[in-house]
Amino acid sequence: MDHGQLSMVADKFQWVFSEALLNACGKEAKLCRRQRVITPFRLGLALTATCASQRVETLADFHRGFNALFDTTITYKAFYNQVAKPHFATFMGTMASRLIGDMTLQVLGFEKGRAFAEFRHIVIQDGSSFAIHDALREVFPGRFKVVKPAAVELHTTMDLLCDAPTTVVLTPDTASEQPFLPEPASLRASLLLADRGYLDLHYMRRVQAEGGFFIIRAKAGMNPQVVEAWREDGLRLRALRNKPLKVIHAKLPKRHRVELVVVWQVEEHPLRLRLLISWNRQTKEFCYLLTNLPATRYRLEVCQTQPIKMTWCPLRLFRQTTRSLRGGCKRENEMDVHRCSRHDDLADQALGNGLTFLKRELGKILAQQLAKGLGIVNDLLPMDALLPRVG
Repeated sequence: MDHGQLSMVADKFQWVFSEALLNACGKEAKLCRRQRVITPFRLGLALTATCASQRVETLADFHRGFNALFDTTITYKAFYNQVAKPHFATFMGTMASRLIGDMTLQVLGFEKGRAFAEFRHIVIQDGSSFAIHDALREVFPGRFKVVKPAAVELHTTMDLLCDAPTTVVLTPDTASEQPFLPEPASLRASLLLADRGYLDLHYMRRVQAEGGFFIIRAKAGMNPQVVEAWREDGLRLRALRNKPLKVIHAKLPKRHRVELVVVWQVEEHPLRLRLLISWNRQTKEFCYLLTNLPATRYRLEVCQTQPIKMTWCPLRLFRQTTRSLRGGCKRENEMDVHRCSRHDDLADQALGNGLTFLKRELGKILAQQLAKGLGIVNDLLPMDALLPRVG
């Protein structure tokens, strides 16, 4: 990237590459007190331009890129002293967050009146573990210390309607997943999809209080109070009402899915949610989903485990990567989300909107558009090959 291209990018995205904003950001992050040749603006711009124009393997690549971009002769030691500061990571994290947040555009949408048109965002939260070089075990300890003593987990928040990640955090594999969930206030009028590792009743209560919605895979062993119970064919299960879940767990039917209305006492306030339960014939255990979506408008189903059909993206590094992932290529408990079948025009709306509702095509939620959104997984696959180089 030469000076002309850099100037064009800086002019086009002034709200991201603003000199005054980036310098103020560096000052706030305590990266520098006096702005000399290596200002936060120049440093951030040079690092971005270098990464965009060449392969970077060492800090010397950034040093040479900085000097070439701004026609200076800053010594390597002076440059290294800036990037070695503890506050440099804070500054670059803030800049990366601005780049991701401000330069994403909504690429998917729904007509007014459709089921998903009610949500400003549809957010997916998940994490993937990667084994790295054993020498990094002290900094990045893994959960499986005997087999993989060093590992990291990549926590990613993806906005499905923008087809882009909004937050990416790299932590040791032993770190808890829950602290990396989106802020409850940011989920107002939005839908969050998350796995059971992110289950937190206090968090769910705050999301609901902010006007947000969620579908989260729940864990076995929960013991809420069951208020109401229905079978999937509409039969009301009166014998399961007004009892703790553990008491009626052995009585849950295995041939039919069950929907329960359950209540927890969270922070001295009742948390009333829908709990959907389905028996998995392959694993011989129940699967659970928790949601606060209104039953009068949305119906959820828990489906059996099926292999993923990853036909939407190339899998060049798949063979090398599956050895470092938690398991094989399986997606457990995939969901079909249906518009409430009480509406007579349900089929026309679903087909007219190009959705796969009521077709029971596993692994697809919004046909190929949303399946393409899952291509982010493929984009992150090379991480297990790149992280050892950083070490």
